[in-house]
Amino acid sequence: MKSQFTEQLDRLEKLVIQMGSLVETQVQETIEALINGDQSLAHKVIGDDKKIDDLEIQIDDEVLSLLALHQPVAFDLRDILGISKINGDLERIGDHALNIAESALAITKKDSQLSMSNIPKMCEVVRAMLKDSIDSFIHKNAELALSVCRRDDEIDDLNKHLFADILATMIKKPQTIPTAMEIIRISKNIERIADLCTNICEDVVFISDAKSIKHSKEQLNQ
Repeated sequence: MKSQFTEQLDRLEKLVIQMGSLVETQVQETIEALINGDQSLAHKVIGDDKKIDDLEIQIDDEVLSLLALHQPVAFDLRDILGISKINGDLERIGDHALNIAESALAITKKDSQLSMSNIPKMCEVVRAMLKDSIDSFIHKNAELALSVCRRDDEIDDLNKHLFADILATMIKKPQTIPTAMEIIRISKNIERIADLCTNICEDVVFISDAKSIKHSKEQLNQ
């Protein structure tokens, strides 16, 4: 028979997986809204953000309850602390998805023909990073987590190239500046989602292997 602590910890992990699923759907839908110019889907993403906020609070309450009632040590403590940080990172990913949805609405309203440069490729990479970061937590798979961390540089490079392309366009065609600024905002939010996926994966490695890889290039290159 499972102990009360084990049952609570299992419930907590299921809540985080539920949170991951909600956030993954948010990112998927905001990308579709952006690429397809789907205003109704963008509005849905904005409206659904409260579900993520409410679940974040519920998970925080569960974490505090476990720490206060059971005073866990070793792996269990790492698991709970990692979950608490992952919960916050997932909520922030939801916020960035909302920001992208808002920019998608602004762009469709302007009906601009300005190219979105590397945005579709960035969306493809970050969507895979998010899926794998959540899977790495579910399976406590440190190798998968490390592979996500290695992909962050690709997003950074795509973002830099996009900024250069958009800047050149703004100089040549000043009338595109309002829409160009929204595209830059989208790119920055995608980059932040990638950073948060990396944070999640760093915590997965901490949970599973009891070691910190933050600021450690050597670990990523092994």
